[in-house]
Parts: sequence; C-alpha cells; structure tokens
Amino acid sequence: MNKLAIIILSTLILMTSGTALAQNLNGEPGRKGQRNERGIQSMPMVEQLMRAIKRLDLDDTQKENIRTIMNGLKEEVRPVLLEAKAGQLQLKDLIKAESYDEKAVAALAEKEGNLAAKRMILTSKALSDVFSHLTPEQRSELDAMAEKRMQRRGEKRKQRPAQS
Repeated sequence: MNKLAIIILSTLILMTSGTALAQNLNGEPGRKGQRNERGIQSMPMVEQLMRAIKRLDLDDTQKENIRTIMNGLKEEVRPVLLEAKAGQLQLKDLIKAESYDEKAVAALAEKEGNLAAKRMILTSKALSDVFSHLTPEQRSELDAMAEKRMQRRGEKRKQRPAQS
C-alpha cells in the first residue's frame, strides 16, 4: 500500500476512537437531526471512506464483498462501543462521587485504552479487507479523492479568521 493510503487509513482509524463514543448507543431514538444508533456509520471517518468508495465504479461482486466486510465490522465493533460507553458512564459516576478514587479512574483509563486499541485493530483489518477488493485503478481514484479533500480542507483553513 502506498504511503498516502497508509496515512489516510491511520488517520481514519485514530479519529474514529473518540468520536464513536459520543454517539447514542443505548438504542433510544435520537432527536431529529441527531444520529441514532447506526453501528459503524456512527464513526465519521469510516462513513466518509465508505461514501468515497460508493463513488467508485464497483462491480456487483465488489459491492457484495464490501457490504459483507462492513456488516461484519459493525457486528464486531458494537460490543466494544457499548463497553466503552458503559465505561464513560462509570467515569461520570466516579467524578461525581464524594471522594475521588484515582485507582478506579486509572483502571477505567487503562480499560479505555485497551478498547481503543481493539477498535483500531478491528477497523483497520476490515478496511484493509475492503482495499484488497479494489483494483489498482480504484485505489488510485480513492487516493486522488483524498488528495482533493485535503486541498479543500487546507483552503478552508486559510480562509478562517486568525485566532488571537
């Protein structure tokens, strides 16, 4: 895999870690305009990559293989996300407690780190499997899309007013 694809994949995986936890994972319907429980679609970077892949000219076999991979990822990641969400709720309780329990917070932090690593491993494996089903031309097209996106983001940053 070329260097740009590795950078994009790494960024994708790292950015999904924290944002995935902020989603509604307890099955309650969200308010209008909010994301409901949607599995891997609650991971913005995975969702973004899948939108880009849908813009490629995939054949029916590729579509089915990618759909199978992503459905498998959804099933594998769901318990990890639920466990992480439970840890976040437990942390809130520890913060609100009468006395601060540093050991309990440290144990939760270690558990969160392990869960983040597990999410990264599961996601990177699935995305690697997705990439393996793409032709070299499709991979090049994805790289070109990513480069254009990076350029647009850079231009938008330059347009922002300077913060003081």
